[in-house]
Amino acid sequence: MSLVNAMLRMLAVQALRGNTIAADGVTDSSIEALSSIMSDRQAPVILVRIDESKHAGQNEGFFVTSGTITFALDLIVASSVTYQTTDGQTVTQIEIAPTDAGLEFSLDMLDRQWRRVLSDPNNAFAECFRSLVATVGPVKAARGVDPEGGRKHAIRMVEIDIEPVCDPAPGASRPPVIDAALTRLGTVPDYQAAVTIMRAELATGADLMTWQKVQSTLMTTAAVPGMLGVAPPDAGEVVGFEKVGTVINDAQTELTEDILPNPDLGGSA
Repeated sequence: MSLVNAMLRMLAVQALRGNTIAADGVTDSSIEALSSIMSDRQAPVILVRIDESKHAGQNEGFFVTSGTITFALDLIVASSVTYQTTDGQTVTQIEIAPTDAGLEFSLDMLDRQWRRVLSDPNNAFAECFRSLVATVGPVKAARGVDPEGGRKHAIRMVEIDIEPVCDPAPGASRPPVIDAALTRLGTVPDYQAAVTIMRAELATGADLMTWQKVQSTLMTTAAVPGMLGVAPPDAGEVVGFEKVGTVINDAQTELTEDILPNPDLGGSA
């Protein structure tokens, strides 16, 4: 996964809280976290999670620039149940009941509301969420069914294929949309520590030289950046992108002569 994925989950939770019939019953990744705010009465809740990502690129390093994730919303009508175990411990867990007409209507309402909220141009958290998303779709939904008895339960699992903004590679500058998302999340007290940690991690590698950043991004050996026109230090001089010559109309500079083969010597330009 990635820090952008973490931001997407956090932004979605904050956008949805208080804006659906689930009220504050929206959580990130773990349904157990809802037990502390639920009662023994049935209530709608939303679980936000990202369980899968796919990156088809090859030889692009670990910080590939394209890929998709499965952004999921579990729409649930559940209650909190407390009981005593055989060894005397008190345990609280979430119970999802078999569905009926009333519960189905609640799920239909939640399914409409999450779409409206994450599309709302007046919701600042949803706006940051959308800014981190390049493409959306397809969207698919499935209902919760007891695998043994076939009984339908009051849960609908929505999965959306999303192509998110990629995490910056080590040493790369943070895109403005990521900075904006971190600033928005920093307004939530529960996320302030996480935002501080994410900012520190994204700043790691800022002191790398240009050729080292290229090597790190591509996850390759030290020789490769030179082949791409970004040379490692030579006699105390650091050669970066801005100092590398280019070939224009068959004319080349002294620097490119060391990189490109000479056709007269049997090479190919």
